[in-house]
Amino acid sequence: MNKHPLNEPEWKRPASMGRWSVLACLFLVAVGQMPSRAAGTHAGGNTNAVLRLGFTSSVFGNVNENDAKAAMRIWAQAIAKERGAFIPADSLVLNGNEAIASAVRNKLVDGVTMTTEEYWVLGGAYMSTNTVLGVNRGLATEEYVLLVRRESNIQRIDDMRGRTLAFCQNARHSLAPVWFNTLLLKSGLGQTREFCGRVIQGAKLAQTVLPVFFHQCEACVVTRRGFQTMTELNPQVGQQLKVLASSPPMVPVVFLFRADYWDPARDEIIAEIENVHSTVADQQVLTLFQCDGLQVHPVSALDSALELLATHASLVGAARPPDPARAGVPLAHVETPDQN
Repeated sequence: MNKHPLNEPEWKRPASMGRWSVLACLFLVAVGQMPSRAAGTHAGGNTNAVLRLGFTSSVFGNVNENDAKAAMRIWAQAIAKERGAFIPADSLVLNGNEAIASAVRNKLVDGVTMTTEEYWVLGGAYMSTNTVLGVNRGLATEEYVLLVRRESNIQRIDDMRGRTLAFCQNARHSLAPVWFNTLLLKSGLGQTREFCGRVIQGAKLAQTVLPVFFHQCEACVVTRRGFQTMTELNPQVGQQLKVLASSPPMVPVVFLFRADYWDPARDEIIAEIENVHSTVADQQVLTLFQCDGLQVHPVSALDSALELLATHASLVGAARPPDPARAGVPLAHVETPDQN
């Protein structure tokens, strides 16, 4: 099994990972990763084997769940036809942390796609020690950036007091509010909703960035990759907006098997994950979802995100703002002009 450096860039094509990317890729794994030799193996064994997948509702973002399920069924049929093998996949949508925990502990699912925050709440003891991550441009992580207009008088985090701040509402941005709130707490500035004058949610990347560009909002937090994509589409965005602060690289969305799930299909799926791009059907779906492929990593790949979540929980529970030196997470650095 290959282990890849989380942040070793491989610039294959100018695309950004959307909220669907990991969901789509892992669905490919579930229904299309049995090569012909595996089909022969299962033909003489359990032909009715089902890989039961769970997807948390937060992964779907603003996409209708029924539409998502219908689309997945269509892709499953196309991929199964091309590969000459099929594993029926029952996808269970899990709403909330209690539903996730119940499905895993009662073995209603064999693997779950969820946000890293949901994994942190669930606890690592219930899930496998390897995780499958969607990658784009060779990266499995996201960095979050705080964007403001270049001519703005917002020069430091302290200057955000009373301002309007926008977040993008999808799974890839799920750690952005936690990062920014932790940044404020470590600076002794309180929490986001009390410190900022107004907090809004953009359903899409453009709906989060462009209001800052058009002076309708004073700041936003998006992924660095998303900002790069917006700049590629409209260079004026990069000229007019600047990065005030940025987060360390973190993994926001994961897929893990249940810790006690052991089936012959599991090892075959793991072995074939990085060949997800090998067929025409794979390429079509990966292109559709702007995802380069999949990589298998040890669960330690989540350490920076899990440390952020633990630090945030500690700070939120504190009676008063703590000494910033207590927490070891390098939460942000101010960007210099040549980095924008």
